[in-house]
Amino acid sequence: MNYVISLIGKSNVGKSTLFNFLIKKKQSLVSKKYNTTLNRNYGRLKIKNNIYDLIDTGGYIGNNIKNNVIYNKVYNQIILSIKESNLILFIVDIINGVNYLDKEIYLIIKKYNKNFFLLINKIDIKNKIKKIYDFFNLKIEYKNIYYISSTHNIGINNLLYNINKFFSLKKEKKKKVININISILGKPNSGKSTFINSFFLDKNKSIVNYLAGTTIDTLYFKKKYKNYIFTLIDTPGIIKKYKYNKDKKLYLLNTKKIIKESDICILIIDILDGFNKNDLYIKKLIIKYKKGIIIIINKCDLLTTKQIINFKREKKNYINKYIPVYYLSLKYNFKKKKIKKFKKLLFNIYINRNKKFLTSYLNKNLLLKINNKKFKIKNKILKIKFCYQIKDKMFPNFIFISNLEKNINLNYIKYIESLIRKYIFNFYGVPIELTFKKNK
Repeated sequence: MNYVISLIGKSNVGKSTLFNFLIKKKQSLVSKKYNTTLNRNYGRLKIKNNIYDLIDTGGYIGNNIKNNVIYNKVYNQIILSIKESNLILFIVDIINGVNYLDKEIYLIIKKYNKNFFLLINKIDIKNKIKKIYDFFNLKIEYKNIYYISSTHNIGINNLLYNINKFFSLKKEKKKKVININISILGKPNSGKSTFINSFFLDKNKSIVNYLAGTTIDTLYFKKKYKNYIFTLIDTPGIIKKYKYNKDKKLYLLNTKKIIKESDICILIIDILDGFNKNDLYIKKLIIKYKKGIIIIINKCDLLTTKQIINFKREKKNYINKYIPVYYLSLKYNFKKKKIKKFKKLLFNIYINRNKKFLTSYLNKNLLLKINNKKFKIKNKILKIKFCYQIKDKMFPNFIFISNLEKNINLNYIKYIESLIRKYIFNFYGVPIELTFKKNK
């Protein structure tokens, strides 16, 4: 596993800006509002040939806030991040100097005996040089103090050089490890963060709250399975029709990007709300981008067995036969045995999605069965003469060469897809794409 580096500091000192700059992605939401980041947010920091796990954390607001549940959970996330880290980047800003919150953070880092660098941020702002001397009151060694501006790339290269120097990594034999990106999707408060916590067997992995919209950043969590690393991506809830501010529009756009980057998407549906337009919208996006798909119907503990059976009957037409569906309660029923089976399912879907077949095998086993059914387009019988699979695509894509190209009936396409799934490979949990071209 990689070394872990955490960004720690009070709110609005520039942690998320620095985090995005270091991982070269706009992953953490940056806003002038206080306490925008709540959960631990994971990213990859690459310095030359070395890779580190970088964690962005919420703004430290003190440990004496008893009445606010969310702030208490943010505090716990910060403590967990400190415990997990090999090096801490303690960020302060030159505008405010040192206050009681900075002193508390310094004492917590010392308490857990963690190595840290003090990053004095926003040094590009004029007439604030006098504030620098405030930080020497913390009695930190001069060699561990860095003056930076994360927005103007001042002092960052020096910081990265010294991070590498600090770890002085030895060259190790690299094992082939395949990373599988898995996005967790659904409406707000459907149980996405609960799934993350259950999957990792860690109640504090992601903040769970009964209020909708607790997760506002896109959060990355890693789990190793054999030679594979599952990267689980917790996303904000998607709503198709919304009246959102600018920040929430960013959440929606970012979630669409995450679907495109994912190998497998897990759609979580609240059984109390039912399979509504928002869920159909998310499902269409997943199928549109040809991603592996699993549907979890959550909160089944709140309904009777008869109600669940009725739900299955009513929503049968909404779910394609090839999509795995789980009816459970993520809070109570998603335990070790089910998680092991679920990991195997994720692994199998990834294999299914990347399965390739020889052209000779496809033509031998598929063409005769396809042409057994006659289909007419404008009084001409459609005949498939040749078929093959595009092998450089990251999902199953089949090309059919025929005497006709346009006006192919949707039912006929579904018929061919059913033959592929029956006689070639089931592609369980994976949408497939069929393209028709005219023989020239």
